[in-house]
Amino acid sequence: MPPKREIILITLVIAIGAAAYGFASIYLVPQVTFLDAQKLASYIASTSSISASIVNSTAHEVILRVMLHNPAFNGTAYVLVLTASFSVYWPNGSKAPAVQISSPIYDTSGKILYSGQVTLYKVSFNTPLTIVINNVNPNDIWFIVNEGGYWFRVAQLSTTAF
Repeated sequence: MPPKREIILITLVIAIGAAAYGFASIYLVPQVTFLDAQKLASYIASTSSISASIVNSTAHEVILRVMLHNPAFNGTAYVLVLTASFSVYWPNGSKAPAVQISSPIYDTSGKILYSGQVTLYKVSFNTPLTIVINNVNPNDIWFIVNEGGYWFRVAQLSTTAF
């Protein structure tokens, strides 16, 4: 039977190991996961471009044809328009599926750009979309990706895209 000192020492080593594991699980792993997701989102952003044209415009509504290009990435993106009323359509005319999120949206440097509940439309890279929007400001049209459970803006429409 081991002496009391050895039992106490073994218990202490196990407790310190469990505390270190807990610290790593709670603080370090989420940081590493976020940084990995941020790196991937940054890569996607740096290799993506947007093409856009106005299809039709009235006093209250603008119809845009938009495509998020990325020859190296063929995944899913999401469209967010920071105005009250918009819809996104696939090339066949069907409406893109809407997704409600309440997680923050980050830029690729890790800064929170938007926090709160918002509706995104699920789309694909390299696929032309039609966006119907009221009171359009091109800077209000964002393309978002979800990497590692985090939402990142990887592209933003601007007037130079037209």
